[in-house]
Amino acid sequence: MSRPASGPVPPPVRSASGGARPVEIVPDRRRGRGSLPPWWLVLVDVALLLVLGILCAWPLGEAYTGRRWLLAVVVGLALGIAVAWLAARWRWGPWSTALAAAAAYLLVGSAVAVPTRARGGYVPTADSLRDLVVGLVHAWREALTLPVPLGENGVVLIVPLVTGLLGGLVAALLLWRSRWPGLAGLVLGLVLVLASAFGDVAAQAALTRGLVVAVVGVVWLRWRSLRHVRARWGRRVLATLVVVGVAGGAATGLGALADPDANRVVLRDHVDPPFDPRDYPSPLAKFRAYKKEPIRTGTTLFTVDGLDSGTLVRFAVMDTYDGIVWNVSGGPGSAHDSGTFRRLRNDPDANARATVHGRITINDYTGVWVPSVGETLSMTPVRDGRTDGEAAGELVINRETGTVAQIGGVERGTTFEVEAIAPLDPVEEEISALDADGSVSLPPPAIVPEELVERVQRWRTEDGFSGGPGGLLAQFLRDSFREHGFYSDGIDDDVPAGHGASRLAVLAKTATPVGNAEQYAAAMALIGQRLGLPIRVVIGFKVPPGGEVRGENVTAWTEVKLKDAGWVPFDPTPPEDQKLRRPNDDPNEDPQPQVLQPPRVPGEPKEATDNLQQGDGQRKDLDVLAVLGTILGILLDVAKVVLLLSPLWGVLLFKLLRRRRRRRAGDATLRLTGAWHELADRVRDLGVRTTPGSTRRESAYAVAERYDAVPVVTLAHTADRHVYGEGEPSLEEARAYWADIDTALKRIRRATPWWRRLLARFSLASVPWRAGLARVRSALAGRVRRLGRWLLGRGPVVRLRALTRRKLTSRRRRPGAN
Repeated sequence: MSRPASGPVPPPVRSASGGARPVEIVPDRRRGRGSLPPWWLVLVDVALLLVLGILCAWPLGEAYTGRRWLLAVVVGLALGIAVAWLAARWRWGPWSTALAAAAAYLLVGSAVAVPTRARGGYVPTADSLRDLVVGLVHAWREALTLPVPLGENGVVLIVPLVTGLLGGLVAALLLWRSRWPGLAGLVLGLVLVLASAFGDVAAQAALTRGLVVAVVGVVWLRWRSLRHVRARWGRRVLATLVVVGVAGGAATGLGALADPDANRVVLRDHVDPPFDPRDYPSPLAKFRAYKKEPIRTGTTLFTVDGLDSGTLVRFAVMDTYDGIVWNVSGGPGSAHDSGTFRRLRNDPDANARATVHGRITINDYTGVWVPSVGETLSMTPVRDGRTDGEAAGELVINRETGTVAQIGGVERGTTFEVEAIAPLDPVEEEISALDADGSVSLPPPAIVPEELVERVQRWRTEDGFSGGPGGLLAQFLRDSFREHGFYSDGIDDDVPAGHGASRLAVLAKTATPVGNAEQYAAAMALIGQRLGLPIRVVIGFKVPPGGEVRGENVTAWTEVKLKDAGWVPFDPTPPEDQKLRRPNDDPNEDPQPQVLQPPRVPGEPKEATDNLQQGDGQRKDLDVLAVLGTILGILLDVAKVVLLLSPLWGVLLFKLLRRRRRRRAGDATLRLTGAWHELADRVRDLGVRTTPGSTRRESAYAVAERYDAVPVVTLAHTADRHVYGEGEPSLEEARAYWADIDTALKRIRRATPWWRRLLARFSLASVPWRAGLARVRSALAGRVRRLGRWLLGRGPVVRLRALTRRKLTSRRRRPGAN
């Protein structure tokens, strides 16, 4: 029976009535050069690649400001698709395609990713090209470590540009130059995963975008692969919609059960940001330094315009206590309710919503903490009458606490134009009826002095306070500290500074507590957290008449979160005129300003300076772990380099190219015997040893002893029949034999342990490396011999001798020569 010329007959398709009807195949009428499909299909592919690529890359937009990231994605997709079309039309190899993509990236990237470094914003320069090359490595790190939202300066826009370029290039090449065009959908899925990983924790309409991408992608790729088959596409599309809808609903339900808050996991959550408040000294530890000359009265720290006298300008909010200092949280590992520092994004409606419009000009103040008021909606740094874009990109804010910081510190002469919402100021009667907001969870203090607990318990007994709402408790603590305490800056007496556990123990132990806002605010916040209040410490300045803020205007207070009122300020510090006239009111009690510290509390400095670097009390205990982590990181980096440069990848590449060469042999007999050689090499890598020079059948019997469920002997007979039988095998028979070999290899892999399969991939048993070394050695020896003959025969030495003889002969022939 003769073979059909057009390949195997497709199976019949059942019609709606139940009868079988043949599938009608429409011939492929592709025209033109290369392997491109028809022009109309190319246009469909380009349009869908652009649309689906933009939808998959959309999560990146949550991490950027503006819409320039979208331009970078679109341009990258267009460049990648254009390079893939040229490569398919002119049949470029992989190296030519890669070089064309690199040239397109360098040509267009200056105008898209780093326009500030290009001439006129478009023409590439040496600086812009350098940023594009270096940014291929640094942009990914900066996109994760810089606080979001990312701006449009620097090299961060290289991430969406390269993502679009590589995604469009690989997807289009798979569509137009691969036998597996369906893998283009996998590439788009990888773009979605990459964009989500480099995006932000918040994403709008993520489920809707995912369903649209899944439905359109599946229908498109399915129609593309079966476009020659005339079938009921309406029913196919409806079935696809139903399947994707059910899968999307199930994924949504499982995601809600796994994470009720629907929080996304992104890479930036696992990377330490560049701004960590624990890297800087506690702002409250510097309190005493502001009270000393010349900062106290002779130095203007900053000036304020547009704010009323008496307004509290906050520097920093501190809600974590380690036994030594109250410190700002918001770095890696902070509690969720403490918030995190992210790039300050100005509210576009700030001018309409704000109740405070002020200007703060920095003079002699230095530090990273930026003065702010209430809920900051907008903060714009201005220098020399113009907006300072670089400083604006370094502003970060913790929205939970309202603390604003500038990476690298503020600069003298910078004016911050602030638009904010002033905090509520409820009256005392309203506060006493409000409950504490139990939804806020702050990190518990490391140490609470027992003396402080006993002193507050004594006050409750004396005043007859039996408890009540959170607002009433906060009022009781504030009034108790103000009534029973005395004020002293410690400048003219020996009152110690600091607010460590030992200092607060002294404050509570003495019959006449003496201190300033640093100690009283720290003590009230500490005992308040012990009693269950959501309370924190704030340091700032009270604006004086005239707006020139000096060190004498520094103060500290506490804030308590109350229901329906937010964070309400409480000032527990006694009035400055409430001073202790005698050193001791009780002659039988001998309080000492310096006492022996408890064993659990480490020593603390008397006074904080500008260069004091204190953390949260945890990093010093983790020095050994940090060293071990550094060593493990170095070992891991070395292992990565060794793995990357390992010759084992060459073994895998050799086996892949060998299989590809065998499977694509032009001669049918060579292709068929190549299939048998592939099977023999695979089992040799798995440890099956055959006698050198054995026939196919003898080798097959050796394989069958280990893998008896695989018809290896039958495959050997089939190969012998096609090779030694009458006539030449056809390409269809060679392809069918390759399919049988693939099936046999799958059964062999299933019957082999996983670790043995892994070792077989890197085995050198089937690699003729000895013969290769012999060929290289013989080739080198031949070149050495030819070089030696050339040197001894017509080499430079012989030429020099001949030239010397010619010169001597010419001299002898001259008249008068001896």
